[in-house]
Amino acid sequence: MKKTVVRPLFIAAFATLTLGACSDETSVDDPNDPERVAAAAQTLVKPQPGQYEVTSELIEFEMPGLGEDEQQMMRGMMEGGFSQTTSYCLTPEEADKGWQDAVENMQNAEGECEYSRFETSGDTLNAEMSCNNTDGSTAEMTMTGELSETGQDITMAMSGRSPEMPGGEMNMTMRMVSKRTGECEG
Repeated sequence: MKKTVVRPLFIAAFATLTLGACSDETSVDDPNDPERVAAAAQTLVKPQPGQYEVTSELIEFEMPGLGEDEQQMMRGMMEGGFSQTTSYCLTPEEADKGWQDAVENMQNAEGECEYSRFETSGDTLNAEMSCNNTDGSTAEMTMTGELSETGQDITMAMSGRSPEMPGGEMNMTMRMVSKRTGECEG
C-alpha cells in the first residue's frame, strides 16, 4: 500500500480529533473555497485543553482486487494500526487555535484535497473530501460525528484507489472516540 494514498486519511483523522462543538448551524455554500471552510471552522467552540484518550476501531475493510486470504491479512495489519487506545495532551495554545491547524493541514495535504461538503449543526459534523495525489492515487472521505468541548465520536469512511496499491482499491470505515480524562500529565 502506497503511503501517499493513506496519508490524507491520517490527516483527516487527526483533524477530527481536534474539533470542538459548534454553536450555530453552518453549511459552507462553496466548500472548495479554503477561506470559507476556515471561516466556518472558526464558528466551532474550541476544545478544552487537557489530557485526552482516543480509542479507534476499524469497522469495515475491503480490498476488492485481492483474494479473501490476502484481504484478511491486510485487514489484520490495518486493525493492528487502528484498533488501539492512545493518549495525548492538548495544550492551552493548541486548544486556543481550535480547528485552524487541522483545516490548513487537510487543505495542504500531499496532493490536492478539496471539500465537497462541510456542515456543522449543533453538536454534529458532516463533511466530505476528495484528494488527488500527484502519483495518480485518489481518496474520497466522509466524516460524520458527535462533538463536544471534551470529546468526539467520529466515523470516517474512506475509499482509495492507486495503481501501486495491491488490488488497486481499498475501502474502509473507522470510528474514533476521544474523551478528556483530566489535566495534562507531567
